[in-house]
Amino acid sequence: MLLRRSRLAAQAAERPFLAPLWLILLLGGIVVIGLIFIYPQRDLVRRVSESPDSQLSSAYLSNLLRSDPNNPQLRLLLARQQLNQGETALARTTLQPALISSDPNTHRNALWLLWQLSEIEYNRLPAQPEAPREALKAELRARLLELSAQTWPEETRLQLANKAFELGERELGLQLYKRIAEETSDRAKAARLYEKAAREGLAFSNYRATAELYILARQATNEPRLARQYFHAALRALQSGNLLAAALDLGERELGNLADDEETLLLLTQIARAAGRPDIADRYVRRLLKIALMRQWQSIQIARAWGDGSFQKVASKANPGEPGIPFDDKIYTLGYEVFLENRKLEDAWQVAAAAVRQVPDDMRWRERLAQVSEWTTRPEIALENWLTVAKRTQADLAWQAVLRLAPGLFNDPALIAALHYQLSKQPGNPALLKELIATYERNGDPQSALNYLHRHSGPNGTPETLELMAELADRAGQPETAIKAWLRLFQTESQITAPRAVKAAVLLMLQGRGEEALHWLTQAQNQAGHESEADLEFWRLTGQLALWQQNDPQAILAFTQLIDSGKAEISDFDRLVQLLTDTHPSEAARVAAHAWARFDQPQHLIHALNLYIVRNQWAEMGALLKQLDSSPQASHHALAPLRRNPEFLRLAGTYHQNMGNLAQARLDFEAGLMLAPDLAAMQQALLWLFIDSNDAVSLRRVLASREQVWRTDSAMHDALASAYQALSLPQVALARYLTPRISGHQNDFLWLMNYADALDQNQQADRAWRLRRHLLSRQWQEAARTSLPGKGRPTLHEVRQRLLTEPELDQVRRIARTRLLLTQHPGDVGLDALRELLRLDRDAEKNYSNAAAEMTIGWLQDAGEYNAERGFLFHQYARSQSKRANRPLWAEITVALAEDDKSATGQLLDTFGESLPRYDRINAARAVNDLRLVQSAAFETQNDQTDDAPLHMQLSDSLLEFSDHAGAGYTQRKLGGLDEQLLTTHWHAAVDPKLSLDFAFGQIARKDRDTAVIQNAPDERFSSLKANWRHGDGATTLLAENRHSLASYTPLQIEHEQRIDNRLSLNFSLGTQLPSQETTILRIAGMKDRTSLGLRYQPTRMDQITLEHWRENYKLQTGTDLGKGNHSSITVGHMLRQEARDLELSAFWSTHRFSNRANAQNIRENDPAINALTPPNLPAPDNIDLPNDYFIPDNFSFYGIRLATDLRYETQYTRAIRPFGAISATRHSSLGTGYDLRLGIAGSIFGADHLSLSWGLGKSGLQSGGLSRELQLNYRIHY
Repeated sequence: MLLRRSRLAAQAAERPFLAPLWLILLLGGIVVIGLIFIYPQRDLVRRVSESPDSQLSSAYLSNLLRSDPNNPQLRLLLARQQLNQGETALARTTLQPALISSDPNTHRNALWLLWQLSEIEYNRLPAQPEAPREALKAELRARLLELSAQTWPEETRLQLANKAFELGERELGLQLYKRIAEETSDRAKAARLYEKAAREGLAFSNYRATAELYILARQATNEPRLARQYFHAALRALQSGNLLAAALDLGERELGNLADDEETLLLLTQIARAAGRPDIADRYVRRLLKIALMRQWQSIQIARAWGDGSFQKVASKANPGEPGIPFDDKIYTLGYEVFLENRKLEDAWQVAAAAVRQVPDDMRWRERLAQVSEWTTRPEIALENWLTVAKRTQADLAWQAVLRLAPGLFNDPALIAALHYQLSKQPGNPALLKELIATYERNGDPQSALNYLHRHSGPNGTPETLELMAELADRAGQPETAIKAWLRLFQTESQITAPRAVKAAVLLMLQGRGEEALHWLTQAQNQAGHESEADLEFWRLTGQLALWQQNDPQAILAFTQLIDSGKAEISDFDRLVQLLTDTHPSEAARVAAHAWARFDQPQHLIHALNLYIVRNQWAEMGALLKQLDSSPQASHHALAPLRRNPEFLRLAGTYHQNMGNLAQARLDFEAGLMLAPDLAAMQQALLWLFIDSNDAVSLRRVLASREQVWRTDSAMHDALASAYQALSLPQVALARYLTPRISGHQNDFLWLMNYADALDQNQQADRAWRLRRHLLSRQWQEAARTSLPGKGRPTLHEVRQRLLTEPELDQVRRIARTRLLLTQHPGDVGLDALRELLRLDRDAEKNYSNAAAEMTIGWLQDAGEYNAERGFLFHQYARSQSKRANRPLWAEITVALAEDDKSATGQLLDTFGESLPRYDRINAARAVNDLRLVQSAAFETQNDQTDDAPLHMQLSDSLLEFSDHAGAGYTQRKLGGLDEQLLTTHWHAAVDPKLSLDFAFGQIARKDRDTAVIQNAPDERFSSLKANWRHGDGATTLLAENRHSLASYTPLQIEHEQRIDNRLSLNFSLGTQLPSQETTILRIAGMKDRTSLGLRYQPTRMDQITLEHWRENYKLQTGTDLGKGNHSSITVGHMLRQEARDLELSAFWSTHRFSNRANAQNIRENDPAINALTPPNLPAPDNIDLPNDYFIPDNFSFYGIRLATDLRYETQYTRAIRPFGAISATRHSSLGTGYDLRLGIAGSIFGADHLSLSWGLGKSGLQSGGLSRELQLNYRIHY
């Protein structure tokens, strides 16, 4: 590679020289020498150091230092300028050679600059984080210690001392100050240095060092004033730092020549008190008191020396040890307080007493003397000084002290003065007024108290003032004045309190003004309580005064309040029971029970039980009986003594009877009869037990054994008559006990009502109706005659209201009147009366009485509301917990029969057979299919009821129902293209009331009227045997037949109905080769196997829902299988009327699904018998087939509604001729709308037979699409 050459090709020329080299060097040297002389280096350094810090001066110094690096002065100047310019890093670098210099001055100055540099860096660091600042601060402290070891001028050392305080090196700072002060020969200057150091220490809260420096300053100065000032400053420095113990110790140690200085001692006393050293404060204050006394003594001596001073006795009763000369208030006050703090009360009292003797008009010292006198148990002196302070200053504190001390010292004048002051602040204060009155009365001057009350009560006196005035006047023997004060007080209703009313009432009673006294007691009742004895006396006084004034309601209220307080006496209970028995028996029973619980007196318990029985309050009665203690050792509420009381046994038995505990009731009654065999009430109770408990067996037994004895007592006749009525033998009751006594009870309304009931029970309804009509007319006239004058003739509604709400009308009579209105006015009048009765007839548990409930049940039965009756029975008697003590048996059996509740009917029949009403017993036996019992009951009862036609009718019907019978029937049907005539004969064999056999023989003659449907229809013959078995919860039927139509076949079937409960039953059936009627061909030539399951639910007695599903397999009688069918149906029915001439409305729906496996052409070809029945004149089989639904119909639905009446009488025996019928509107999903009409009559012709004739017409029915007609005639005879 070639070297690079210049582009210029010019030839180099020789340069000319202006001067030779030596000349140039000479001239340069001369210039340098001149400059050295003109600008010397030291002067330059001085100028740079004196010039302001700038970049230029720093540059000069840098250049100079480079020219002379060993010059320490330049280096220090440059470092100082860099430090001032904030270039700490450059300054630190510049200083490094100087720091290691061997020259002491250079090294010392370098250290000082390094200290300043580090301080600047420390101040520049942020507060966070702390670690770098702490490290630099530690470095500064190390530098400071190093600097303090050097020798510095005084100014620098002072600066170092200040820096030491700033960095927390307080000890070092103090040492520096001390060192400076020690090295100073001028004591005044040294003292100022110590003072300055102390101030610096105080600024940094170095209280101990500050105090020490002030002490050094005190020691350094020669001026006593400054020395005392420095000593006080030292003490206050420690005091400001809360170093009170240290301050006190310093004062004790450094007191010196200030031991008698008053200001110093005051300061030390304050510090000692603040430090919690009252003992030291006590010492100093005693010295202060001594100084004060000496100063005062000296003043007196000086005055005497000049002829102006003399001793004056300021207290005539001064003690030798007490000060008796003028005093310094400040020191005395401090001494008093210090002595109190040291609990030297006696010394404090000496000081205060001396002060009061010397300045008796100073109320502050009198107050202090009064206080310390109380503390030192000098109450007389305390009261004297408090009273003086109170009168001079009217200070509330002083008056309160007088009020506190005067009563105990019995200083009534002082107390009266204090009370007057207090009442001026609190006018009308009751407590103060009472105290003032009591004080005046102790002084025997009640009139002054009365005058004061008169002056201060005025026209608007407070209630308390008036009350005090009344009481004071009463005690002062001025009753009229007292009564006037009371009446003036009672003008404000709210001020009528119970204690005031009692006091006023006693005054009025003493003045013979009892009615007015009761008035004020009554007015105060709302304010009376029950806690104090005064309240009890108020109520007792009110009750007694009300009794004297014959004010029973007020007396009842007063004694009730007494008893409610829990502090009443037995006489209070007796009076209240006596007052309440007639008007408020329930409350009287409660009070009597309370009295028995408290005083355990048998008469109270028996009285309460009697009243509870009258009110049918069995729960309360049971609660009382449960409190009896059956233990033989019982001493409280013991049962054993009461068991020997016949009246108690009768009451207890009555309770157990109503609670359903019949066995215990019987034991109680029998025990009572053993104690009092001739007690009619006990005999009647036993009879009523058997009657109410429906215990017919026991009732018959007791009648058989005791009737001959009891019937001699006329008081027993009503009970014996009721017994025979309970046995459903009203004819005996009428003949023996009622009819012979009717003349003696012509005006006895209730007895005649019972007589009417017996007539009604004995089927003498006309006589009963006439009697009740007569009684109603009489009651109506009596009610109308009681109309108010001036009101005119009362309306029907007013008379009815008066009949039921007449005052003093007992519940039994009210119920009897309501029954009259119901029976004689069965419409709105009777219903309104029943409502009014039920409104008024509520017991303590909000239930109706048994009589009212039974009358309501009877009305519901008459109205046919059996569901409502069952609900009412449950509501009324649910609390009896299935105990039948008072439940109306006739109502339960009626509901069970009306709702066809076989389970309830059978249970009632088994439990209360002979106690049931005779007709209901027979009907119940019939309902449970116990025909033998039906016949026995009807036959046995007619022995006593000889004229009972319905009973004889029931007997006849029961004999016919359970009997064999035979009959025949004829039926003609026209079913579209087919006519049928059915002739049957049957025989019913009653093997047992629960088992019967039915034999039937018959023949069906058929005639085809439309050969397009069927031809050559064969006749049919059959014979059948059916067994019917009834059991307790259902029925089972077995059927076996032999039939011959197209061929012979044997139908067999079993049906069973299982009753699950009163409303729900399940039925199923299983049959084989049964007749089939789904199509015409099946009717004459088919059969089927059938399985079914059904459910019947009866939510109410008037409603019924039936669900059923069945499956069928269809065959020809020749054995050919045709197909299957699945069927479901639902029927909902409602009885519009259930009694004879019943009326039922029902809706039905069914669905039918078929599986057709029949091939009509194959059947015709393979079955000649069927081929002979099919329509004739058909073309060749290969051309036209039979319809698909010829053998098995297509799927369809069928629904409609039906209205029917008395259909049961078509088969059920009835003595009367009764029509029956049904009409339906239907809809067939394939055939369209249709209808069904059925009419007939049924009845008995000769008495022991049954005939029914019916006719029917239908279209688009379930099995036939055309018009169908039917005529039936059936007849049977019983034997």
